[in-house]
Amino acid sequence: MKKKVPGKKLGGLLHILQHILIVSAAIAVLVVVTGSSVMIKGVDGNYSYSMDADEKGKVYEDSFLFNYIFGRGIADVARMGAVRSQMETDGRFSGDKEIDVATFYYRFEGVPDRYVTAKYRLEDLIKWAQYGFEHQEQWMTGEQVDEFLNRMTTYTQIDYSLGNLQGNIVTPFNSDIEENTDVYSVSANGLEDGESFYRDDTSATILVNRYQTVEGKNIEDYTGTWGDYYDLCSYVESTASELNSNYQDYFTYNDFYDLENSNLRYYIIKTIGDRQEVYTNLEAAGLSEKEVAQEFSRYGRFLYFSPADMEYTTNTLVKEETVRHVFNSYEYAYPETIKVWIGVDTEYPVSDVYIQGLNGYTGYIPYYWQLIGFAAAALVLYLALFIFLTAVAGRVRDENGNVVIRLQKIDFIPTELSVLGTIVLLGGIIIALTYVYDSMSFEYYYTTWFKVAAGAIVLICELLFTEFYYSMVRRLKADNLWAESLTCKGIAKGKKVVWNLYDNGTVIIKTWVPYAVFLAVNLLLFMLGAKGIVVALCADAAFGILVYRNAKSRQRIVEAIKKIKDGDLKFKVDETGLHGDNLVLAQAVNSIGEGIRTAVETSMKDERLKADLITNVSHDIKTPLTSIINYVDLIKRENIENEKVKGYVEVLDSKSQRLKQLTDDLVEASKISSGNISLEWERINLVELVNQTIGEFSEKFEQKHLTPVLNTPGNMMYIEADSRRIWRVVENLLNNIFKYALEGTRIYMDITERTGEEGEKYVEFAIKNISAQPLNINADELTERFIRGDVARSTEGSGLGLSIAKNLTEAQNGKFEIQLDGDLFKVILTFPLLNDVSL
Repeated sequence: MKKKVPGKKLGGLLHILQHILIVSAAIAVLVVVTGSSVMIKGVDGNYSYSMDADEKGKVYEDSFLFNYIFGRGIADVARMGAVRSQMETDGRFSGDKEIDVATFYYRFEGVPDRYVTAKYRLEDLIKWAQYGFEHQEQWMTGEQVDEFLNRMTTYTQIDYSLGNLQGNIVTPFNSDIEENTDVYSVSANGLEDGESFYRDDTSATILVNRYQTVEGKNIEDYTGTWGDYYDLCSYVESTASELNSNYQDYFTYNDFYDLENSNLRYYIIKTIGDRQEVYTNLEAAGLSEKEVAQEFSRYGRFLYFSPADMEYTTNTLVKEETVRHVFNSYEYAYPETIKVWIGVDTEYPVSDVYIQGLNGYTGYIPYYWQLIGFAAAALVLYLALFIFLTAVAGRVRDENGNVVIRLQKIDFIPTELSVLGTIVLLGGIIIALTYVYDSMSFEYYYTTWFKVAAGAIVLICELLFTEFYYSMVRRLKADNLWAESLTCKGIAKGKKVVWNLYDNGTVIIKTWVPYAVFLAVNLLLFMLGAKGIVVALCADAAFGILVYRNAKSRQRIVEAIKKIKDGDLKFKVDETGLHGDNLVLAQAVNSIGEGIRTAVETSMKDERLKADLITNVSHDIKTPLTSIINYVDLIKRENIENEKVKGYVEVLDSKSQRLKQLTDDLVEASKISSGNISLEWERINLVELVNQTIGEFSEKFEQKHLTPVLNTPGNMMYIEADSRRIWRVVENLLNNIFKYALEGTRIYMDITERTGEEGEKYVEFAIKNISAQPLNINADELTERFIRGDVARSTEGSGLGLSIAKNLTEAQNGKFEIQLDGDLFKVILTFPLLNDVSL
């Protein structure tokens, strides 16, 4: 009977208590965080607000929380108005809007007194940034530089003495500067210290002009010096990139503050000279100032801001200085003549950030200090248990009452795997939690199930960590941490392998013994002092050169082996300067290469002789055979009355035709095997070709009552092949079926489209029929020459039809496969599919 271990049950209870404490502390902290703070989904992402106990007694609209959300809304409206001024004309997005790249570039700091600029369509700049900027490094001669750059540089100046200039920073977005710009041209040879039209040779970085200006010009058409050219390029790239970013914000902000998504209302009137621009999310945009004021007075909370009139009205806690600072941050977009109304419909017709704040405000927990105290006490007790369980981890008493360290099954997992597994599991959980936090909607953080799920995750993480930690502690106490590591076991096995090689290999002895002597000599020389160190360094250098030369010689042999492997059988290793084993190895490689080359040449010669013999014999047979066929034909034309003679003539005609077909097949097979065929590539409709061939064999198939069944996905499946050769392939296959198929059966032919592993398209042509004779042969043997499925050779086949079909298929970049299943004979041809525009 197994003896119970004293204290084991108590240790288990302490571990359970430890888990309960950490989970309780985590849930208490989570309750405090979610009960004393509000998570709000802003236009740029989630943000939180921590509330004070003093806020609980106020009306929500008078709380700091509401006004904090309202303040962020004011900042969003200011940015939204600035972005809309860049994107819109008359309240609508305008891709044709002209953007002056220099004034946009200097919009925050003000344009210089004189600058070079160009105007582009807004849509072109955005698309240019989305596509990306391309630069080319070019070397230009002086003449090419002079031809590339313009001989005139166009500069722009703003006349600040004219009216309609608003604010300290003057831009097209806050001032009417259409009539206040003085554009004049200056000759390029007077710009840069006497720079002449004939420039120096130089290497330049050229910005590829993906789009042209509104005048239909390129960047270089406005600049006469490289300095101006690069300045204008930087204006274009910076402006396009920032406009593209603002373009994304334009839709994000408009959607976030749309009437259907937000309770915030805004109305901005921007007056520049004689024109007004209105930015609002109200349905009516053409209201008078009085009508706007009446509209916003209906909302529960609102503000009115007019810097020119020095007027600020609000029933919120937001101060005028805050609003002024927010709009001054976008001074380039807002003149002093702006009038701003921003309000919140406190009837809250839609669920938005203000509803989120209201839910958090009403769910505030006033007793969170008690929960924090509970969490702190739980953590202190947890740490105390952690220290105690660390001290007693693995300690048990044996039958004699002695304290021993007992390892568990988990402690025998290799140390590295245990560490790696814990890191992977905990890291995976943390990464998953980060992903969930970023993607999960904010309101879920305040639900009960979220707190339960958080407690479960904390429990899982704590279990993983404590199991790993206590396992490491037990291993340390049992001196098993290193012994159960893969590193230790690997070193032990490595030593065993090394010693086995040393004991049993002469090459090892030749290598390691000199190396050990070399190390010993170095050690002795270093012990002799400075002179010994100098001698040792010289010896080390000599030894290094020797090792390098030996490695270089070995590399030469390795390269020769690679060349011979790649087919260069005439390649020889240069034996000059080789010594010892390297010389023996080089000679062996040269001998092997020569032997392989001789064997290959002999084999190729035999193959050529065989092909030539077949071709010559076939040609020699064809001459008398032609005469026989012709004379047989003449005899058939004579009026022969003897029936026996007629039978003899029919036999002569049949056998001579068969012999003619055999000689033609021999010549064809010989040409294919020797590669002596030329292909005329063209685009072929395989479906049409198969249909035509079936039609030509219809009479033959009727003789044996064979019924062809053709299945195709359509009338057109194109491949690239030689029309005469591919027809010969299909003819051979159908002729093979006619000879060997079981009478009264169906012939199934399927043409389908297949997709390869890398997405390439193929045409697959499959033919299936039932053989009249048993197929007691391998599928691969049927494509060899003179091999027939009819072992008794009772049919008139030559044994070359399938061989010719396979070779012709592969010569036309196709694949030929035979499958046998009992008496079912199946051939599959596969060719690359041509699309509708391929040739």
